[in-house]
Amino acid sequence: MPTFLIEPTDVLFFRDGIPMSAGQGHGAGCRLPFPSTLHEALRASLFTKYGRQNNTAAFRPAGAPRKGGWLGRGKSVPSTGSKEYQSLTTLGPWPWRKNQLLLPVPLDVTLANDGTRIHFHQLLPAAHSPNTNLSPKFLPVATAPPNKHGQPHGWWTLSQYAAYLRGKNEGTFTPVATEELWQSEHRTGLQIDAASSAAEEGRLFAGSYLRLRNDVRFYFQAELRDMKNGEQENLAALDWLLLGGDRRLVRLHSTTDDPFADFREPQIPLPAKDGPVLLKWSLITPAIFAHGHIPGWCKDTSSAARPGGQVCLPLPGRAALGSWCLGRPESISGWDMLKNEAKPTQLAAPAGSVYYFLCENHGTAAELAKKLHLHPRSDHYGEKGCGYGLVSFATQLHPTSPDIRQLAEAIFTN
Repeated sequence: MPTFLIEPTDVLFFRDGIPMSAGQGHGAGCRLPFPSTLHEALRASLFTKYGRQNNTAAFRPAGAPRKGGWLGRGKSVPSTGSKEYQSLTTLGPWPWRKNQLLLPVPLDVTLANDGTRIHFHQLLPAAHSPNTNLSPKFLPVATAPPNKHGQPHGWWTLSQYAAYLRGKNEGTFTPVATEELWQSEHRTGLQIDAASSAAEEGRLFAGSYLRLRNDVRFYFQAELRDMKNGEQENLAALDWLLLGGDRRLVRLHSTTDDPFADFREPQIPLPAKDGPVLLKWSLITPAIFAHGHIPGWCKDTSSAARPGGQVCLPLPGRAALGSWCLGRPESISGWDMLKNEAKPTQLAAPAGSVYYFLCENHGTAAELAKKLHLHPRSDHYGEKGCGYGLVSFATQLHPTSPDIRQLAEAIFTN
């Protein structure tokens, strides 16, 4: 995919899906933009710069009065969809600092007392784990004693993440804090009437805006799967975006850096001895799943004979979701331009979440890794960058964890 860097010209606003209205609530807009926000902003900016071949949308005339609905009472601005740039696919965004990509720290590790080494979670059998539902079959539990560091928060460089995928725990794993990348600015704004595009009297709102540090950019990849009518040339020539709330202007820089060039395959090989394999899938972008925090492809509703949580993707053998480490879900919403109404609020599994899959043999593990590693597996918005993760194989578990064969027997035996 072609790669890009985003350089803001001012503060940015990326609000979540929590409802707010004038006089109440607080717009929490200081956060990394959701992948779909970037995708939709990129496509809308292409329309803005190059227009549409079949544009029938109506816009407010330049000579219309500043107040009042110019279309008449009870009417809204009509809009139609377009098939142009429909094959646009994006990956990201993530922070980019000092020519390094930063990825969210996975949630299945804790920092040691020195703040540099990490401890992997141990796996303990769940007290009650019937195969008829999607309860976890084993539980990831922290092994490090309580300390001032505890669960790491922030961002790792690719070299740190690669060491984590290989199962290394010695080295420098101190994360980059979010405060080192951007800061929050509190601002007060006016509510705008949608029909007249004028400020509503006495309607104020408060919001926290994002200001990137001078040496920080946002990195993402984008491509058109079905190039036609010069769309690829338009994407390559685009040098600005209208991004986030208030459609703030940002500069767009093309780059040839592909930090994932060495990550196209899992970083650690399969165990030498054949048998059950424990596969870890660490999300690097949020994912919206059909069953809340459980992927839709991990539950077969067509047959009661299949154990709950068994992977429904085409595989040479059986694989099942055994457990997961989740963060606080992200609330996602938006505005439907065609229906002229708010989109339903959805909850997304945050980046950094880790899923554990148990595969009954090497062939199954290798095929599942191909389907999960750097491929969008979100049930929704996969083309917009949701549901990307990196795969590793847990060849060495914590000494207190049960043997992988015992885990496999507990999961695959009805």
